Amino acid sequence: MFKIISSKKILKSLSFFILGFTVVSILAYAGYAFAETRKGIKLPIIMYHSILKDESKQGEYVLSPLELESDMLYLKEHGYTPILCQDLVSYVYSDKKLPDKPVILSFDDGCYNNMYYVLPLLSKYNMKAVFSVVGSFCDKATAENDPNPNYSYMSWKDCKDAFTSGRVEIACHSDNFHTLGERKGTKRKYNENYDDYRSAFISDTLSFLDKIKTNSEIIPVTYTYPYGLISDESKQFIKACGFKVSFGVEEKQNYITKDNDCLYGLNRYNRKSGISTEDFMKNALDI
Repeated sequence: MFKIISSKKILKSLSFFILGFTVVSILAYAGYAFAETRKGIKLPIIMYHSILKDESKQGEYVLSPLELESDMLYLKEHGYTPILCQDLVSYVYSDKKLPDKPVILSFDDGCYNNMYYVLPLLSKYNMKAVFSVVGSFCDKATAENDPNPNYSYMSWKDCKDAFTSGRVEIACHSDNFHTLGERKGTKRKYNENYDDYRSAFISDTLSFLDKIKTNSEIIPVTYTYPYGLISDESKQFIKACGFKVSFGVEEKQNYITKDNDCLYGLNRYNRKSGISTEDFMKNALDI
């Protein structure tokens, strides 16, 4: 025999179910939102190098101007705002706001084609980028005075011109450590003691800072490790030299918090040629 349940009891039970489900949903969402806030602001960083039209030279570290423009157009259409490292410093240290979907466009080595191709595109799409230059390369380019997008590097004047455009931040890519010789990047040499390593690292870095301040009146806030090769002590040395941000080369996402330590060793996605903008961006932007 079936037991007849009153409509009032059914409504009461249903109300408790809906209320319980709603509370659980709100708590779940709040927990998710809290976890995301605690994790930090997602910041993808794209690592570019040389930009050339010559297809025979395009590959792992050389992109075509058309591919670069396609990347910029994609970012603009999908609501991303390229920022500078100084913006990160202002957010962490001075509580300035960051845009909703920040991204950093970084260009390593200070190739002159960054001036020739990249700067006009930054102006066209109202974007900003970080150029990491090597002091000894700038010295050579300044002495030779032969600006050519196919093989030259940026001179100290180019650094100043890029910086004063308001679209470019200049970062230190070492003075003379951009090498894979006896010393590989900024790594400590085999059997090199701590004091010698510290002296060599800081001497090279201060040399760069002196040159760029004298020639271009720029004081960089960012250190970009040559080839991403570092030693455990490197971080304390660049802090001692006044840098508040550093770039590595590991390909994964960054999450920016109010802890200034999160600005050191930022990860970057290397942009190779021959990959569609859509495929690359899905990985780099984690979408």
